[in-house]
Amino acid sequence: MKTFSTLFSALLLIASSFSVMAQQVAVSDGHVREVIPGNTVTSAYMTISNTGKSGLKLVGAKSDTIPRIEIHEHIMADGMMKMRQKSHIDIAAGDNVVLQPMGLHLMLFGLSSPVKAGQSQDITLIFEGGFEYKVTLPVHSIKKAKKHHHHH
Repeated sequence: MKTFSTLFSALLLIASSFSVMAQQVAVSDGHVREVIPGNTVTSAYMTISNTGKSGLKLVGAKSDTIPRIEIHEHIMADGMMKMRQKSHIDIAAGDNVVLQPMGLHLMLFGLSSPVKAGQSQDITLIFEGGFEYKVTLPVHSIKKAKKHHHHH
C-alpha cells in the first residue's frame, strides 16, 4: 500500500507541475503561412509568453497532420540572409519571444496536402521536461492584403 501511495503522490506532483507550467505559457498573434502551390513546406509564427517565475525552454513541436516541425531562425552571415535549425528557444521568466518572418519561426515539413487560408492547424509546442502546450493557429494567405486608397 505504501508503494501505491508513493506512486500516487509522485503522479500528483508531476500533474500539478504540468498544470503550473500550463499557467505560465500564453500564445498570441499566431498563424501558419498558407502553402505556396506545389510546395510541401511552410512556416508558423506566434508570440510565446512566459508569465511564470522560472525560465522555459521550447525544444520542439509536433502535429498529428505534419510529419516534421523544426525550430529555425534567419541570421545574417557573410552579407547574406541564411536560415538554420536551432535546438531550442529560451524564454526567460516574465518575458516573451516572437516567432516571425525573417527571425525565429517553426518550419513545417512534409505536408501531404496544402494548408489554405481560412483553415486552422493544430500544433503542440514541446518544452523541456516533457511539458506540452497545444495551440490552434489560423492559416493566413500568402497574398498581401490590398490597401484601400481613398480619393477626395
